[in-house]
Amino acid sequence: MHLNVFENSSVKKGDIIATVVNPLRKKKLHYLQNKLDLERQELTEYKKKLKTSQKKHEMGISSKNNYLAEKIAYIQFKELYDTTLNEYNTLLLEQKNATIKASQDGVLTNLIAENSYINYGTKIATLIDNDNFVKLFIESSYVNKIKRGMVVHLQSNYQNSDAIIINILPQSSNNLIEAIAKPNKKLPLDLHLTAQIELKQLHGLFIPKEAIVLVNNHPAIYLIDDKNIAHIFFIDIQKDMIDNALITNTLPENAKIALKNAYMLHDNLRVEVRNDAK
Repeated sequence: MHLNVFENSSVKKGDIIATVVNPLRKKKLHYLQNKLDLERQELTEYKKKLKTSQKKHEMGISSKNNYLAEKIAYIQFKELYDTTLNEYNTLLLEQKNATIKASQDGVLTNLIAENSYINYGTKIATLIDNDNFVKLFIESSYVNKIKRGMVVHLQSNYQNSDAIIINILPQSSNNLIEAIAKPNKKLPLDLHLTAQIELKQLHGLFIPKEAIVLVNNHPAIYLIDDKNIAHIFFIDIQKDMIDNALITNTLPENAKIALKNAYMLHDNLRVEVRNDAK
Protein backbone atom coordinates (compact mmCIF):
# COMPACT_ATOMS: atom_id res chain seq x y z
CA MET A 1 0.00 0.00 0.00
CA HIS A 2 1.46 3.36 -1.07
CA LEU A 3 0.00 6.44 0.64
CA ASN A 4 -0.46 9.75 -1.16
CA VAL A 5 -1.43 11.73 1.96
CA PHE A 6 -0.28 12.21 5.53
CA GLU A 7 -2.02 11.72 8.90
CA ASN A 8 -4.68 14.39 9.59
CA SER A 9 -4.53 15.63 5.99
CA SER A 10 -7.44 17.57 4.55
CA VAL A 11 -8.71 16.08 1.30
CA LYS A 12 -11.25 17.00 -1.33
CA LYS A 13 -13.69 14.63 -2.97
CA GLY A 14 -11.84 12.68 -5.67
CA ASP A 15 -8.35 13.19 -4.23
CA ILE A 16 -6.16 10.08 -4.43
CA ILE A 17 -5.61 8.76 -0.92
CA ALA A 18 -3.57 5.65 -1.65
CA THR A 19 -2.60 3.15 -4.30
CA VAL A 20 -2.61 -0.59 -3.84
CA VAL A 21 0.69 -1.83 -5.23
CA ASN A 22 0.78 -5.45 -6.41
CA PRO A 23 4.26 -6.43 -7.69
CA LEU A 24 3.00 -9.70 -9.18
CA ARG A 25 0.25 -7.91 -11.09
CA LYS A 26 2.70 -5.29 -12.31
CA LYS A 27 5.09 -8.00 -13.51
CA LYS A 28 2.24 -9.90 -15.21
CA LEU A 29 1.06 -6.73 -16.97
CA HIS A 30 4.57 -6.13 -18.31
CA TYR A 31 4.75 -9.73 -19.53
CA LEU A 32 1.33 -9.54 -21.23
CA GLN A 33 2.19 -6.21 -22.85
CA ASN A 34 5.29 -7.74 -24.49
CA LYS A 35 3.30 -10.85 -25.45
CA LEU A 36 0.61 -8.69 -27.08
CA ASP A 37 3.20 -6.78 -29.09
CA LEU A 38 4.62 -10.03 -30.49
CA GLU A 39 1.21 -11.59 -31.13
CA ARG A 40 0.02 -8.40 -32.82
CA GLN A 41 2.95 -8.64 -35.27
CA GLU A 42 2.27 -12.33 -35.89
CA LEU A 43 -1.43 -11.62 -36.40
CA THR A 44 -0.52 -9.06 -39.05
CA GLU A 45 1.56 -11.70 -40.84
CA TYR A 46 -1.28 -14.25 -40.64
CA LYS A 47 -3.63 -11.64 -42.13
CA LYS A 48 -1.22 -10.93 -45.01
CA LYS A 49 -0.88 -14.65 -45.75
CA LEU A 50 -4.66 -15.03 -45.76
CA LYS A 51 -5.10 -12.17 -48.25
CA THR A 52 -2.37 -13.58 -50.49
CA SER A 53 -3.91 -17.05 -50.38
CA GLN A 54 -7.34 -15.58 -51.20
CA LYS A 55 -5.98 -13.73 -54.24
CA LYS A 56 -4.18 -16.84 -55.51
CA HIS A 57 -7.35 -18.87 -55.10
CA GLU A 58 -9.38 -16.25 -56.98
CA MET A 59 -6.75 -16.28 -59.76
CA GLY A 60 -6.92 -20.06 -59.96
CA ILE A 61 -3.26 -20.63 -59.09
CA SER A 62 -3.93 -22.04 -55.61
CA SER A 63 -6.41 -24.58 -54.35
CA LYS A 64 -9.37 -23.82 -52.14
CA ASN A 65 -7.98 -26.14 -49.47
CA ASN A 66 -4.85 -23.99 -49.17
CA TYR A 67 -7.00 -20.89 -48.76
CA LEU A 68 -9.20 -22.56 -46.11
CA ALA A 69 -6.10 -23.76 -44.23
CA GLU A 70 -4.74 -20.20 -44.08
CA LYS A 71 -8.15 -18.91 -42.98
CA ILE A 72 -8.40 -21.47 -40.14
CA ALA A 73 -4.85 -20.65 -39.02
CA TYR A 74 -5.71 -16.94 -38.94
CA ILE A 75 -8.94 -17.50 -36.96
CA GLN A 76 -7.20 -19.73 -34.40
CA PHE A 77 -4.37 -17.27 -33.83
CA LYS A 78 -6.89 -14.37 -33.64
CA GLU A 79 -8.67 -16.25 -30.81
CA LEU A 80 -5.32 -16.71 -29.03
CA TYR A 81 -4.60 -12.98 -29.40
CA ASP A 82 -8.08 -12.02 -28.10
CA THR A 83 -7.56 -14.25 -25.04
CA THR A 84 -4.28 -12.51 -24.23
CA LEU A 85 -5.87 -9.10 -24.81
CA ASN A 86 -8.79 -9.87 -22.47
CA GLU A 87 -6.42 -11.07 -19.75
CA TYR A 88 -4.37 -7.89 -20.13
CA ASN A 89 -7.43 -5.61 -20.01
CA THR A 90 -8.74 -7.38 -16.89
CA LEU A 91 -5.46 -6.82 -15.04
CA LEU A 92 -5.31 -3.25 -16.32
CA LEU A 93 -8.79 -2.59 -14.90
CA GLU A 94 -7.68 -4.02 -11.55
CA GLN A 95 -4.67 -1.72 -11.66
CA LYS A 96 -6.89 1.32 -12.25
CA ASN A 97 -9.29 0.28 -9.47
CA ALA A 98 -6.33 -0.02 -7.09
CA THR A 99 -6.37 3.76 -6.79
CA ILE A 100 -8.34 4.75 -3.67
CA LYS A 101 -10.00 8.18 -3.77
CA ALA A 102 -11.74 10.30 -1.14
CA SER A 103 -15.51 9.88 -1.31
CA GLN A 104 -16.05 13.46 -0.08
CA ASP A 105 -14.32 16.40 1.59
CA GLY A 106 -12.90 15.73 5.03
CA VAL A 107 -9.91 14.95 7.21
CA LEU A 108 -8.06 11.62 7.15
CA THR A 109 -7.00 9.99 10.41
CA ASN A 110 -5.89 6.53 11.55
CA LEU A 111 -3.91 6.01 8.35
CA ILE A 112 -2.40 2.59 7.81
CA ALA A 113 1.41 2.49 7.77
CA GLU A 114 3.19 3.09 4.46
CA ASN A 115 3.97 -0.12 2.52
CA SER A 116 1.61 -2.16 4.69
CA TYR A 117 0.40 -5.49 3.34
CA ILE A 118 -3.38 -5.45 3.03
CA ASN A 119 -6.14 -7.90 2.15
CA TYR A 120 -9.57 -7.37 0.65
CA GLY A 121 -11.64 -5.31 3.11
CA THR A 122 -8.69 -3.97 5.12
CA LYS A 123 -9.43 -0.56 6.67
CA ILE A 124 -6.73 1.90 5.59
CA ALA A 125 -7.98 5.18 7.12
CA THR A 126 -10.85 7.03 8.78
CA LEU A 127 -12.46 9.88 6.83
CA ILE A 128 -13.99 12.54 9.06
CA ASP A 129 -16.56 14.72 7.36
CA ASN A 130 -16.13 18.46 7.85
CA ASP A 131 -19.87 18.92 8.39
CA ASN A 132 -20.98 15.60 9.75
CA PHE A 133 -24.28 14.96 11.45
CA VAL A 134 -25.62 12.12 13.55
CA LYS A 135 -28.95 10.43 12.89
CA LEU A 136 -30.68 9.28 16.06
CA PHE A 137 -33.41 6.64 16.31
CA ILE A 138 -35.59 7.23 19.37
CA GLU A 139 -38.61 5.37 20.71
CA SER A 140 -41.76 7.12 19.55
CA SER A 141 -43.12 7.21 23.12
CA TYR A 142 -40.65 10.03 23.78
CA VAL A 143 -41.79 12.16 20.83
CA ASN A 144 -43.31 14.86 23.06
CA LYS A 145 -40.19 15.06 25.22
CA ILE A 146 -37.56 15.44 22.50
CA LYS A 147 -36.89 19.07 21.60
CA ARG A 148 -34.49 20.97 19.41
CA GLY A 149 -31.45 22.19 21.28
CA MET A 150 -31.36 19.23 23.67
CA VAL A 151 -27.93 17.82 24.49
CA VAL A 152 -27.13 14.26 23.44
CA HIS A 153 -24.26 12.26 24.92
CA LEU A 154 -22.65 10.09 22.22
CA GLN A 155 -20.58 7.00 22.96
CA SER A 156 -18.59 4.89 20.49
CA ASN A 157 -15.40 2.88 20.19
CA TYR A 158 -13.90 5.88 18.34
CA GLN A 159 -14.44 8.60 20.94
CA ASN A 160 -17.17 10.06 23.14
CA SER A 161 -18.68 13.46 22.46
CA ASP A 162 -21.78 15.57 22.88
CA ALA A 163 -24.21 16.73 20.22
CA ILE A 164 -27.11 19.15 19.89
CA ILE A 165 -30.41 18.08 18.35
CA ILE A 166 -31.06 20.42 15.42
CA ASN A 167 -34.02 18.74 13.74
CA ILE A 168 -36.70 16.15 14.43
CA LEU A 169 -38.20 14.38 11.43
CA PRO A 170 -42.02 14.40 11.41
CA GLN A 171 -42.41 10.86 10.10
CA SER A 172 -41.59 7.73 12.05
CA SER A 173 -41.19 4.05 11.25
CA ASN A 174 -41.03 0.86 13.32
CA ASN A 175 -42.14 2.84 16.39
CA LEU A 176 -39.02 4.99 16.10
CA ILE A 177 -38.64 8.70 15.43
CA GLU A 178 -35.59 10.13 13.71
CA ALA A 179 -33.68 13.14 14.96
CA ILE A 180 -30.64 14.91 13.50
CA ALA A 181 -27.90 16.08 15.86
CA LYS A 182 -24.74 18.13 15.31
CA PRO A 183 -21.74 16.70 17.25
CA ASN A 184 -19.21 19.02 18.87
CA LYS A 185 -16.35 16.85 17.56
CA LYS A 186 -15.59 15.53 14.10
CA LEU A 187 -16.62 11.89 13.75
CA PRO A 188 -15.92 9.27 11.05
CA LEU A 189 -18.49 8.43 8.42
CA ASP A 190 -20.81 5.46 9.05
CA LEU A 191 -19.89 5.32 12.74
CA HIS A 192 -22.34 3.42 14.95
CA LEU A 193 -23.05 5.24 18.20
CA THR A 194 -24.96 4.86 21.42
CA ALA A 195 -26.83 8.04 22.35
CA GLN A 196 -28.11 9.15 25.73
CA ILE A 197 -30.54 12.05 26.11
CA GLU A 198 -31.25 13.55 29.52
CA LEU A 199 -34.94 14.39 29.54
CA LYS A 200 -34.77 16.05 32.93
CA GLN A 201 -32.11 17.17 35.34
CA LEU A 202 -31.74 14.97 38.38
CA HIS A 203 -30.74 16.23 41.83
CA GLY A 204 -29.68 14.03 44.69
CA LEU A 205 -26.83 12.25 46.38
CA PHE A 206 -24.70 9.41 45.04
CA ILE A 207 -24.02 6.55 47.42
CA PRO A 208 -22.30 3.19 46.80
CA LYS A 209 -24.79 0.43 46.07
CA GLU A 210 -23.02 -1.92 48.48
CA ALA A 211 -24.30 0.28 51.33
CA ILE A 212 -27.96 -0.29 50.38
CA VAL A 213 -30.02 -3.01 52.04
CA LEU A 214 -33.65 -4.03 51.74
CA VAL A 215 -35.81 -3.78 54.86
CA ASN A 216 -39.40 -4.95 54.34
CA ASN A 217 -38.85 -4.55 50.56
CA HIS A 218 -37.81 -0.93 50.99
CA PRO A 219 -34.27 0.31 50.29
CA ALA A 220 -32.39 1.61 53.29
CA ILE A 221 -28.91 2.40 54.58
CA TYR A 222 -27.38 2.39 58.03
CA LEU A 223 -26.05 5.65 59.48
CA ILE A 224 -23.46 5.46 62.26
CA ASP A 225 -23.77 8.07 65.04
CA ASP A 226 -21.01 9.49 67.24
CA LYS A 227 -21.39 6.57 69.66
CA ASN A 228 -20.91 4.03 66.83
CA ILE A 229 -24.54 2.97 66.93
CA ALA A 230 -26.11 1.95 63.60
CA HIS A 231 -29.48 3.48 62.79
CA ILE A 232 -31.63 2.43 59.86
CA PHE A 233 -32.40 5.19 57.35
CA PHE A 234 -34.89 4.56 54.55
CA ILE A 235 -34.06 6.07 51.17
CA ASP A 236 -35.71 6.72 47.80
CA ILE A 237 -33.62 5.70 44.81
CA GLN A 238 -33.98 8.08 41.88
CA LYS A 239 -31.54 6.41 39.48
CA ASP A 240 -29.80 3.04 39.62
CA MET A 241 -26.34 2.85 38.07
CA ILE A 242 -23.61 0.21 37.90
CA ASP A 243 -21.80 0.85 41.19
CA ASN A 244 -23.77 3.74 42.65
CA ALA A 245 -27.32 4.89 43.21
CA LEU A 246 -28.73 8.41 43.14
CA ILE A 247 -31.01 9.02 46.12
CA THR A 248 -33.33 11.98 46.67
CA ASN A 249 -32.95 12.04 50.44
CA THR A 250 -30.96 14.64 52.34
CA LEU A 251 -28.61 13.07 54.86
CA PRO A 252 -27.61 14.63 58.18
CA GLU A 253 -24.50 16.78 58.10
CA ASN A 254 -21.29 14.71 58.46
CA ALA A 255 -23.33 11.51 58.25
CA LYS A 256 -21.33 8.28 58.29
CA ILE A 257 -22.72 5.49 56.11
CA ALA A 258 -22.02 1.83 56.80
CA LEU A 259 -20.49 0.46 53.60
CA LYS A 260 -19.19 -3.04 54.15
CA ASN A 261 -21.35 -5.87 55.46
CA ALA A 262 -24.35 -3.55 55.79
CA TYR A 263 -26.66 -6.53 55.28
CA MET A 264 -25.42 -7.94 58.63
CA LEU A 265 -26.54 -4.91 60.65
CA HIS A 266 -29.81 -4.10 62.37
CA ASP A 267 -31.21 -0.99 63.99
CA ASN A 268 -29.50 0.33 67.17
CA LEU A 269 -26.59 -2.11 66.85
CA ARG A 270 -23.22 -1.01 68.18
CA VAL A 271 -20.52 -1.37 65.50
CA GLU A 272 -16.80 -1.02 65.19
CA VAL A 273 -15.84 1.76 62.81
CA ARG A 274 -12.74 1.31 60.68
CA ASN A 275 -11.32 3.66 58.08
CA ASP A 276 -9.88 1.59 55.22
CA ALA A 277 -9.04 4.63 53.10
CA LYS A 278 -5.43 4.72 54.42
